[in-house]
Amino acid sequence: MSRSVGLVLLLWVSCVAQGWGPADARGSRVPRRGLQSRPITATSTWFTQCDNTIETRDNVTDDKGALCSRENLNYETGCCPSEFSIVGDCSRCKQDECCDTYAHCVSCCMGPTVNAQSYLEDPNAFKVLLHPETGKWSTKWEYCTGQCRVTPLGTWFENKYKTPHHFCYGLYPMPTNTEYTLPAQVKVEMGLRGESCDSVCSQKGMRCSAAHLEEINLCEVIRETQEFKCKYCKIKDSAGQLGGPAVQKLGNDSVFDGICLQEKKVHDLRCDREVTEAYNRVCPCV
Repeated sequence: MSRSVGLVLLLWVSCVAQGWGPADARGSRVPRRGLQSRPITATSTWFTQCDNTIETRDNVTDDKGALCSRENLNYETGCCPSEFSIVGDCSRCKQDECCDTYAHCVSCCMGPTVNAQSYLEDPNAFKVLLHPETGKWSTKWEYCTGQCRVTPLGTWFENKYKTPHHFCYGLYPMPTNTEYTLPAQVKVEMGLRGESCDSVCSQKGMRCSAAHLEEINLCEVIRETQEFKCKYCKIKDSAGQLGGPAVQKLGNDSVFDGICLQEKKVHDLRCDREVTEAYNRVCPCV
């Protein structure tokens, strides 16, 4: 490294350490706005006024809910100019409160048509979905930017999205599945404790379809069809005792409905298998 380059770097480090920022319009150096004492956000790191979804590619949403193209973003303030932005842009969101871009999800969530404040104040709104130990959101902006991130509820097997609209701002962000569908004639039903699938389907005026047991032997299917909030998903080697997918309900949990179970040995899937009183079978009825 040449001596001149080294000197420039030394001066730059010195300015940063002392909290000095770029020159103002008159050429004078101005102090940064207390970077050491502020939380590390887009505002504190790069911008002077607005936080925003800096990581998004094409569009950006600022902390007022204004969405604009990256080309129109004010890179000094971090804000979207009012003449080039839309506040609360829900144009790429669906009725299930899910959107096909992260920036639109955050903008819609922050906008006037969504009561995100009520979601923020809900006793079941946690920083990590369904996990109270992670704490609560502190601001509407924090809720929207956090909740709009993809969760396992928006995927099949955590390696395939259920739908392109997988950025959700709702309290329980489960997008409508469009990628993995069962045959129309199959109705997934949950039985009472200890019941066999033959019994479950018979009470509905249908019969259990053994041919479809493997198709529904997924925790995702249980969540999707029964709106069941799984605390855990267990792939269980029950030695044929379950006969297929099942749940173990938790009566004393205010957040989760119970534990979802997949049968590990698919050759042990049976419609006539009765289970212990600890489990409720999930059955394909036709």
